[in-house]
Amino acid sequence: MARDVQKTSMETKHNARRERRRRRGRMTYVLLVLLLTVAVLVSLSMTVLFNIKTIRVTGNADSYTPEEIVEAAGVAVGDNMMRINLEEREQAALEQLIDVETVDLKRQFPSTLVIDVQKCTPAYNVMYEYGTLIVSEHGKILDNTMDPMQGLVNIYGYKPEETTPGKPISAEEERYDKVFTAFRDLIYEGSLGTPIVSVDMTDFNDILVNFDNRIEFDMGNWSEIRYKIDFAEQIISEQPADKEGYLTMVGSNQCSFRNKADVEASRQPAESAPAVPAETTDEASTQEETLP
Repeated sequence: MARDVQKTSMETKHNARRERRRRRGRMTYVLLVLLLTVAVLVSLSMTVLFNIKTIRVTGNADSYTPEEIVEAAGVAVGDNMMRINLEEREQAALEQLIDVETVDLKRQFPSTLVIDVQKCTPAYNVMYEYGTLIVSEHGKILDNTMDPMQGLVNIYGYKPEETTPGKPISAEEERYDKVFTAFRDLIYEGSLGTPIVSVDMTDFNDILVNFDNRIEFDMGNWSEIRYKIDFAEQIISEQPADKEGYLTMVGSNQCSFRNKADVEASRQPAESAPAVPAETTDEASTQEETLP
């Protein structure tokens, strides 16, 4: 009787091991099937499936035709959407389409590629020693010219490293970009009560900001730009709308305002005394009389 019990126990263990092996075998088989299926689907998606049948251009870029935009992006009907590196194609299009600010490629499965473009808005004349860079709201160089564009914010003292139209503007030193970007953000937000018409960063310890061609603000160094501009705007808003003058940052929380007329009067040189005519000598008179 004890022998039968032992035999039954051994058979049970043996059967359990066989069942575990079968389960592992089934799991391995299922996993292999799944991997094979995924591999086939990936292969099909990269070759047969998701080939482009339609390219749709949307947005606002009236300087270019849809065909020019598609060509700049380097895509064509028949290309496989999964093989396209969207970021690379967007960057290539941006560099070729100078008047375009943003390019956004989107896949619409199974067979449509959408290219959305938005045109640039000229915003800044960046003056430098060899001319003027016309720069968009978001910092793209639109033109390198000798003629500033009317109605844009003038930037003085910036030293560009990149001057090629179609490229993002960049400076020889990081601090120039930091100052320019800070003012760009302020102006782009559209929250300024008094418009900025120029920024002079020639001296980083004495940055000059012109508001509305009426108020020249000496904001000192380039730290806390947003705070200083907000502070200056608060003071300007308390002045009459036609008030002209000079605003100077004093310390970290004070400003000094001087009327333009008073400042210009103090700069006028003292009136010079009228010249006294020289006396005519007898000799000169005699010479004049003896002339024929």
